[in-house]
Amino acid sequence: MSRGQKRYVKVDGEVIFVDESGTPGLSSESISSSPYYIIGYVYCREPAQLRTDLKRLLKREHRSNRYPSVLAELKFYLPRSDLMKKGYTPEQLNKYEEYLPAMREKAIKIINNGAAGVFAAILDKSKAHSSWTNERIGNYVFAQTLFLDVMNNISPRYPPSILYDKGRLSPTKNSQFKDYVVNKDRYFEKMDLKSYKGQIPIPQEQSSYAEPGIWAADLVAGSFECKYRHNEPNYADLLRAKYIAAGERLYWPEK
Repeated sequence: MSRGQKRYVKVDGEVIFVDESGTPGLSSESISSSPYYIIGYVYCREPAQLRTDLKRLLKREHRSNRYPSVLAELKFYLPRSDLMKKGYTPEQLNKYEEYLPAMREKAIKIINNGAAGVFAAILDKSKAHSSWTNERIGNYVFAQTLFLDVMNNISPRYPPSILYDKGRLSPTKNSQFKDYVVNKDRYFEKMDLKSYKGQIPIPQEQSSYAEPGIWAADLVAGSFECKYRHNEPNYADLLRAKYIAAGERLYWPEK
């Protein structure tokens, strides 16, 4: 592999893409700045068209100067601090953000055309178990939703591949997370809580820059963060035709 070439896992066939919005941290500062932790899931029976159409949208937005050229992925929210470090001014970013609503609607239309289903897990951090670590919260919400809400409702003939954004955890904690998911799957099978056959494959890390399916999961997560944090449900509503079951699970609505 030549220097600078992207290293990624190419997965075809059925796949669930996963990405998150916000952080699971429970400090008062974290809850104040990011009151909700959201995980988005996008299920595709065949992801080729979704990937192609999202990449084409990114190119069009770059070409029209409606999206920062240094961003090699579509995101629901612009990473303002990262972009400012790369030389963008607040005025430039404000202008790009004026174009975001139109870009989001175009991307959601692509998701509706290319995905078989979407789902979101929403953690109200003010009601979370205060004794839990960031990793325990993230792992629990990820796996619990994946199995009980996504997998049990899509009931695929064979368990799909699971791709999630690289960099979520350190290498050691990432290995522990993969073991956690596999063991959770076995536990649900033992407790007769599974409505699908087979065992979940070990989840695979994927750089979001190289995988448009993860852009789709980010857009789903962002749509539901917008609904809960900003009381703007229009983007989540645009995804309604592709909801898996109720489309969302809220943790924990009552203290």
